[in-house]
Amino acid sequence: MLIRHFSAACLIGLLSFPLVAGAQTKPEAPPAQKPQAGSARFNIIVGPDERIFVAMAALNFAGFDLETPDAPPNELRAELKKDLAATPADLTEKMRKFYASIPVRERNRPQLAAAMAALALSATPLPDFRLPPSSDVLPDDALPLAGFAPLVAEFYARSPIKSLIPKYAPNYNAYGALLQQMADAELFQDLAFLHTTPIIESLDAPAIIDPNSARSDNLPSGERKKRARSLYIIPDLLGPFDRVYTRNDVLNAAERNSYRRVGDDFFLILGAPRDTPQKAVRRTILRFILEPVIARSGLAIAARRDLIAKLSETAPKRESTGKTNVFEVMRESLARAVESRLAVRTAQFELKKKGDAGKEEFLAVEEEALLEVHQARERGASVAVHFYEQLAVLDQTGLDILEWLPKMVESFDEAKEKKRPAELAEVRPRVEKRRAEAAARISPSSPKLAKLSQADDLLRARRYDEARPILEGIAKEDPTNARAFFGLAEITSKRQSAVELDSSADESDKLASLQERLEKAVELYRKAVAVAQPDEKWLVSQSLVMMGKIYDFAERRADAVAAYEQAIALGDVKDGAYAEALKGKQQPLTPVQK
Repeated sequence: MLIRHFSAACLIGLLSFPLVAGAQTKPEAPPAQKPQAGSARFNIIVGPDERIFVAMAALNFAGFDLETPDAPPNELRAELKKDLAATPADLTEKMRKFYASIPVRERNRPQLAAAMAALALSATPLPDFRLPPSSDVLPDDALPLAGFAPLVAEFYARSPIKSLIPKYAPNYNAYGALLQQMADAELFQDLAFLHTTPIIESLDAPAIIDPNSARSDNLPSGERKKRARSLYIIPDLLGPFDRVYTRNDVLNAAERNSYRRVGDDFFLILGAPRDTPQKAVRRTILRFILEPVIARSGLAIAARRDLIAKLSETAPKRESTGKTNVFEVMRESLARAVESRLAVRTAQFELKKKGDAGKEEFLAVEEEALLEVHQARERGASVAVHFYEQLAVLDQTGLDILEWLPKMVESFDEAKEKKRPAELAEVRPRVEKRRAEAAARISPSSPKLAKLSQADDLLRARRYDEARPILEGIAKEDPTNARAFFGLAEITSKRQSAVELDSSADESDKLASLQERLEKAVELYRKAVAVAQPDEKWLVSQSLVMMGKIYDFAERRADAVAAYEQAIALGDVKDGAYAEALKGKQQPLTPVQK
C-alpha cells in the first residue's frame, strides 16, 4: 500500500518508549482545584493509576513476560527490569517463588494481566496496598493473586520502583493525554446523537439475585441511598500490546469519598497500542452511558423478556457469555446499533457536500452498517437490527434516549424479527460483492498496483525524482486514482524546488517558491480526497491531516483546524491519522512560523 503507515508509526514513535526523565506523578503540593471540563464532568476519569503501574512492574519482575502475536519489543518493560536489578535478593526470591506457584496454564495466558489489574484496583492506594477484608468483593480471576498483594506493598517499600516513577511517568502521561482526547471527542459525539446526559448517580436497593424476576410489585423494600457511578480509562504500558480489559466487577478502593457498590465503577485498561484504540474507548463509553438507560426502562424490558430471550437463545452464532440476561442482551443490542448508526451519520455529513455523486458511497456505508447489526443479531444481540432502525427516528425527533428507549422496546415486533434472516440474505451478497470488487482493484496482479508499489518503494527511499514520473503517468492514465495524487502530494510537500536549493537565490524568491510548492501540495491532497474510493478513508484521513500541517506552517490556523476536524469526523479509520488530527486540533502539529 502506498504510504499507509503514518498513524501507526506516529503512535509507535510515542509509545515504543523512548524514556524521558523528570516528570512527577504526584507533585509535592497539589495544585488548586480547577473546574472540571470535558468527560471529567461526567465522572469519566482518564489517566495513569499508580497501583496498576507498580503491580504490573512487580508481576513483570516476578516473571511475567507474555506478549501478543507479532508485537514489537516492549522496550519500556525491558528497561524497567534493568532498573529493578537492585531489588533485594530475598524479596526477588519471594516474588519469583509466588509467580512460579501459579499454575502453568494461567501463567502462560495474557489474561493474567487483567487479573493483576483487577487486584490492583481492588487494593487501597500505596504504600498500603491492602485488599478488601471480604473475598466476596474480589473478582474470581483475581483471587489466586491475593497472596501477591503483600509482596506488591513490600516491593514498593524496598525495591527502587518508587524512585523510578518520575522516569516512566511521561510515557504514561503521553498515552493518557491521547486517551483523554479520544474520550472527550467520543463522549461529545455519543451524547449529541443520543440527546442525553450521562447518569452518574443511581439509587441503592437490596441486591436482586435474578434481575429477570424483577417486577414493579416484587421489588425489595428498604432504605435507598444515592450511589456514584464512574468510568476509569487507564493506560497500562507494561502489559501485552493491544490488550484491552473492560470490566465493572471491581470496586475501586482508591475512591473513598462516595458511596458505591460493585458494578458502579467501570474500568477500561489499555495496553500499548500499535494503532489508535478508538473502538475500545467508544464501546466502553457507550456501555457506561447506556447501562442506567437500560435499567430505567426495566419495566418495558421485563414485559418483553420472554420474546427477547427466545430470539437471543436461538441466534445461530450466539456467544456463550454475556447473552443469558435480557438486560445484557438489550445493552449489547443498543450499543451495537448506536455504533452502526453513528457510522452512517458521519458518512452522511461527509458525503453531503458531494451531492448526487456521493449517493452510491453513502449506500455502501449504509449497507455495511446494516450488515454489522445483522451479524450482531446472529451473535445474540437479538434487538440490534430493530434498534438500528428505530435510532434513525431518534435522530430526527431529538428526543432523549431515556424517553425513546421504552417506545423502541414496546414496538418490538416478533413477526418482523422472524424476517431478519431473509433481510440478511438479501443485503449480505451486495456487501460481499462490493468488498470483492474493492479487493480486485488492488489485486497484486494489477499492473497499476505494481507501478504504485514501485513508487511506494522509491518514496520510502526518498528517491522522489524517480517516483514522480511513475505517479504522474498513473494520474494521467486514471484521473480517479487517489493514491497517485496522494503520492504526488507527498513528493511536492517534501521535495524542495531548484530555487529553494539555490544558495545564491534571493530570500524573497525562495519564500515565494516555498509558498507555491505548498499550495500545489494542498491542491494535490484535495484531489486525492475528492477521488478517494469508499475503502480509501485512510488516505482521506491522512491527506486532511497533512493539509492541516501545511496550513499551520503557513499560519492559517483556522484552515488547519477545519482540516483536522474533517479528519476527526471520519472517525478512527484503519491506517488513518485520527490521533494526529486530535492533537492538531488541540495545538499545531507543525510549529507555526514566526
